[in-house]
Amino acid sequence: MNPDNLHVLEVFEPQDGGVPEHVLLLAEGMLERGHRVSVAGRPDAAPRAALEQIGVEYFPVPLTGRLPDPVADLRAGRELLRLVGTGRFDLVHAHGQKAGLLARLAARRRRVPSVYTPHSFVYSTQLLRPRRSSRIRFLVGRELERRLGRHTAFVIVVAESEMERALADRIAGPTHLVVVHPGVARRVEADPDPRLREFRGEGPLLGFVAGLRDQKGLPFLLDALDLLAAEGDPLRFAIVGNGPLRDEVAARLEDPRLRDSTILLGFEGDAYRYLDCLDAFVLPSLWEGLPMAVLEAMASGLPVVASAVDGTPEAVEDGVTGFLVPPAEPVTLAERMREVAGDAELRAAMGEAARRAAAERFGVDLMVDSVISVYRSALAGGERTGS
Repeated sequence: MNPDNLHVLEVFEPQDGGVPEHVLLLAEGMLERGHRVSVAGRPDAAPRAALEQIGVEYFPVPLTGRLPDPVADLRAGRELLRLVGTGRFDLVHAHGQKAGLLARLAARRRRVPSVYTPHSFVYSTQLLRPRRSSRIRFLVGRELERRLGRHTAFVIVVAESEMERALADRIAGPTHLVVVHPGVARRVEADPDPRLREFRGEGPLLGFVAGLRDQKGLPFLLDALDLLAAEGDPLRFAIVGNGPLRDEVAARLEDPRLRDSTILLGFEGDAYRYLDCLDAFVLPSLWEGLPMAVLEAMASGLPVVASAVDGTPEAVEDGVTGFLVPPAEPVTLAERMREVAGDAELRAAMGEAARRAAAERFGVDLMVDSVISVYRSALAGGERTGS
């Protein structure tokens, strides 16, 4: 193994969203620094074409987000075991819960060092989900993370709040935990989405660009929009995304009070096509790691109204780059959205502060260099063992 020319296998599961974008940015940065990168992920993963276009070897693996998913997990586990067993890779870096489980098991079996980035510990969110199995899922998930943590060289967390969680729950010791904030970088300027540009009119237009999932707090966003409309002050608002809650969101937007002031669009391609049509960004999440959606909005010069959960306050400075609100609190969310929408000077000042913060604190170069430093430490020390 040549430390100046690493070959890393990056493994991730989600089809789209912040995790695949993070892997793409990391792969680009490693190639620029002369390292080799291969990536394993779902066959339909959003960044696959972009990865292959820059010369990354992409291995389609039937990973799913369901836990457990015995048939798919067995197939994916066997494929990862085969890949890692080829002896081509100096190190395996797993991203997210399912990839973190299967890829680290494969790495341990083949005696290859592994690094893990949870991008928010999924087990810790189970008690926030309204289902009878939440408690057992929390306990089982935490125990799996603890056991795998004993055989992981380093766990890279994306926020200080994740570090605190990992230490409190004994996922890994302090010498094997590292905080590396995600990096964000605008790509070649994309043409703004014409539908949003037309819908925006003279503005202002606020918007949400993220997955339509339970995590993102969409019912509370819709409640806030409904409150504003009921008070005779409807906001022009865009919801852009794909996911299991799409039909539910569409049904809520059939309400006559919201129908003319709100638009719902599927997400296609680059987030900046949509962000460039907005005047402010809203993310009412119930939990997060440190959301790429917020960082992308900040890099676009948008003030952010977001829930003060997990790592989000490490990105959004309340009253400076946007506003932080309590999660699941539509009244406060509505008040802050109204304040941002009604004050062009405030939006301009917050947006410029957000752009500066994104460039200074969440640059891709800083993220890539930090991760490569972790890789070198992992290889220098080998795989950590413990009981």
